[in-house]
Amino acid sequence: MVWVLLFVLIGGVILLGYMYLLSGNDHLQEKQLPCRGLDAHQRIQLLFISDIHNRKLKESTFKSMRSVDLVIIGGDFVDKRTSYERFMHNLSILKQWGAPVYFVPGNNDHEWKFGLFLDDLIKEEVIPLSNEDEYVELPNGTPVVLSALDPYFMKPNRNASYLEDENCLQILCVHDPYVFKRMNQVYKGRFDIVLCGHTHGGQIRLFGFGPYERGGWKIEGNQSFLVSEGYGTSLLPLRLGTKAECHWIELTPKH
Repeated sequence: MVWVLLFVLIGGVILLGYMYLLSGNDHLQEKQLPCRGLDAHQRIQLLFISDIHNRKLKESTFKSMRSVDLVIIGGDFVDKRTSYERFMHNLSILKQWGAPVYFVPGNNDHEWKFGLFLDDLIKEEVIPLSNEDEYVELPNGTPVVLSALDPYFMKPNRNASYLEDENCLQILCVHDPYVFKRMNQVYKGRFDIVLCGHTHGGQIRLFGFGPYERGGWKIEGNQSFLVSEGYGTSLLPLRLGTKAECHWIELTPKH
């Protein structure tokens, strides 16, 4: 009996160590995505990352990216565990290309303990999007409309004045994919790309089962829909059956 208990204990420790290693093992997901909103000469290299929480970004992962024209942080950039030093380190990694950086709030960002989080982002030249639409002309001259849904900071919904421009690439970012699924069907269909996070892919999956579906891409007609499994972890720094990931997406014209 003692040997059985010892075996179970050792096995448990090994499993926990393996899960801890998985939580810190970066996966840079690269994808080329044809989009209807781009002209023949237009290209965009987009970095999307969500659910960093309390993780420290690995410099080596992000230095491997060839170029970045636009950075979107899809919520839960911080939580109650995040130090100000780590916040600044992670921002410095995401700002290294000189590309515009946009932030869409998640459910844990309100736990920031050093002041008003959105104001601190603005001080660091990160642009928060909270229930609003932003017309952006990227440094390479490509126009984009960025839209965001934010049920967490409860900012008032700004008039969606740019959404009628069908000649421009339209990207929606909403932290929780469930919020997107509850949107009006006509409104949902206006976007070329939808970027979400929140679920961590279930974070810990046993025998393929978890509290949420695995993340990944779904493409229906002209709309591409991504649920990222996130870069960090909530609560315990453990993963099983999911990936700690960020996304480098090359947007190209759709012929």
